[in-house]
Amino acid sequence: MHPLDRLRETRLLPVVVGLVLLALGLFLLRVAHILPPFMWAAVTAYLLHPVVNRVQQALRLPRAVAIVVVFVLISGILGVVGVRVVPTLYEQVRSLIASLPSLIDTARQELVRNERISIGGLTIDTAAINAQIDELTKEVAARFSREAPSLVLQTVGFLIHLLVYLLATYYFLLQGSRLVQRMSSLLPPRHHQTFERVSGQVNATFGAYIRAQVILFAIMSVMTFIALSVLKMQYALALAIATGALELIPIIGPWTAGAIAVTVALSQGSTPFGWTPMQLAAVVGLTYLVLRMLEDHFVIPQLVGRIVRLHPLMVIFGVLAGASIGGALGLVLAVPLLAATKLIVLAVLEELRHPPARHVVALREPGDLHSFTQNLGRYDRQHVVLLIASDALTMEDLSEMQWLAAEALRRDILLQVVTPDQVAASIATAAGIEVVTSARLQEEAGTSAPEPSPPVQTKQMLASEERV
Repeated sequence: MHPLDRLRETRLLPVVVGLVLLALGLFLLRVAHILPPFMWAAVTAYLLHPVVNRVQQALRLPRAVAIVVVFVLISGILGVVGVRVVPTLYEQVRSLIASLPSLIDTARQELVRNERISIGGLTIDTAAINAQIDELTKEVAARFSREAPSLVLQTVGFLIHLLVYLLATYYFLLQGSRLVQRMSSLLPPRHHQTFERVSGQVNATFGAYIRAQVILFAIMSVMTFIALSVLKMQYALALAIATGALELIPIIGPWTAGAIAVTVALSQGSTPFGWTPMQLAAVVGLTYLVLRMLEDHFVIPQLVGRIVRLHPLMVIFGVLAGASIGGALGLVLAVPLLAATKLIVLAVLEELRHPPARHVVALREPGDLHSFTQNLGRYDRQHVVLLIASDALTMEDLSEMQWLAAEALRRDILLQVVTPDQVAASIATAAGIEVVTSARLQEEAGTSAPEPSPPVQTKQMLASEERV
């Protein structure tokens, strides 16, 4: 019997599971600072896996070569985009960070001077939200000003992480399926099918969620850039990219993006259409609200759908925990990790609550073994106890018992033998089949284990089978 099956039959299982989870949590906390490049590599591998597969099949290349080809193509695309977009984006971000203190001060003055905003026939009272916006903008400004210098000072560390990220991405794409197979080999054979099913669900959840988030980032960035350009907002490109990135953070991100844009609008010197800064800020806020509604009702249902079936409170908890443990990466991966954890926990509980059905089959006379092996397919992924009577087996049956042991392993059948006959016990042991006692069966099942009955006709053997 596999060690994990033995563990499940003891009372120590909850203790062992708790200790393993505790040790895993402590280990992750200790190595959290080195995880980001590997986790980003895993995300990239999920995104590029279908692309690499198509290149490999279309060009009939070895997988390693196909991965290099995809890397070269992506590098070329990023290079072209970088030459056209990055300089403008960098200049806007640099200017935005440098002018944040003055932007905050100007926005605060506008909020103090204007307690009401009038746009056509619509009047908005801002007195109730001025304090909240003021506090939020201070926090955003402090975060930008605190983290901007550290980005410059960590160039060497960034380059090291970049190298690790590229290597890890390459090996995840090259040997990701082998890693899953090796993990499966650690489990008892009868759990392989469950492991493949759950790992497939986890893989589909991660892949679909990550690809949906990338598409969501692109859609929201483009839509925001168009809207802000129409409103002639300063830093339109930087704000659009920031909006798309913050959309990846559930619940919290979109409101943060809107607050940043409203702050910039409040402090903008020149406003379009003869509006005051307060009116421009109100229109920008309404624009973000409309974009958010479109996202919630059309974009997210189509892209994400029911990929993650999690309660909103669980999502908020996961986002905050992810931010605390993994920073920005934790924010992005919190939701799919929670969904994957839910799938795994439910599968484990299902396996623990519903062990395989146990069948007791009596072999009472020579020839019954052959009849049983002919009907072995009935017991796939189940637990079978062979009650072997005295003189039911001879040494000539050793080869058939060896075949039975190998076939049971292939079919994920947990096979055990109970017998008073020393010859039958020796044959079973030599074939690699576990020999157990009736007392042990009684303890496991909680009922009396049946003893071999007097010999019956071979054709009646299957009719004598009992399910316990």
